[in-house]
Amino acid sequence: MLYKLKYKYRQWRYRQKAQGSPLQPLYEDAPLPLSQEFMSTRFLVLDCEMSGLDPNKCQLLSIGWVVIENGRIVNSTARHLLIHADRGAGDSSKIHGLLDSSIAGASSAASVLMLLMKQLPGSVLVFHHAPLDVKFLQKATLENFRCPLLFSYVDTMEIEKRRIHLQGKAMGLRLAQCRERYGLQSGSQHDALADAQATAELLLAQASYLSGKQGLNLSQLSLDCTG
Repeated sequence: MLYKLKYKYRQWRYRQKAQGSPLQPLYEDAPLPLSQEFMSTRFLVLDCEMSGLDPNKCQLLSIGWVVIENGRIVNSTARHLLIHADRGAGDSSKIHGLLDSSIAGASSAASVLMLLMKQLPGSVLVFHHAPLDVKFLQKATLENFRCPLLFSYVDTMEIEKRRIHLQGKAMGLRLAQCRERYGLQSGSQHDALADAQATAELLLAQASYLSGKQGLNLSQLSLDCTG
């Protein structure tokens, strides 16, 4: 119920501002029913790389995504898009390997966001540690389109945190640590697409664990929307 109220409030607050912009279709979408089954849901699994952790000082450098449909990862949908950042990659290049030379001739944030927005209607986004990625996406969207994104999402970190809490255990929640608990190996590559694919595999493993005889629906994944 809270999800639907939050979603409808966001629609009411920003729908007029979104009219005539690329965001308009997002504000015309109805909130998804919490009873919707996992297998009939289109998931857009997303990861972002940034020049730092502070959205007020740092910039998006790349976005990677891949789609899950009918409970399977659709590899042909995988995209990895570099974003031009006028302030460069900074020290973050030690983590993701993106150099100033890599992003110097990259696409603008606006053009990459336009491609992303075409993927959003009817989809549930998936992140591992959603708050950070969502803050950067919203900041970039507000800067370029003067209106925030509206989408529904689930967070594999929150799903795992809830599972661990119910078990009464204290365990790490980094992507590689979560994957290890499901027997998923972690590669050495660290970029937005590799992390999106790793998160997609984690979500499918979590869904398999959570689904019982009655199947799995969106309410069991703590569906949320941008606030």
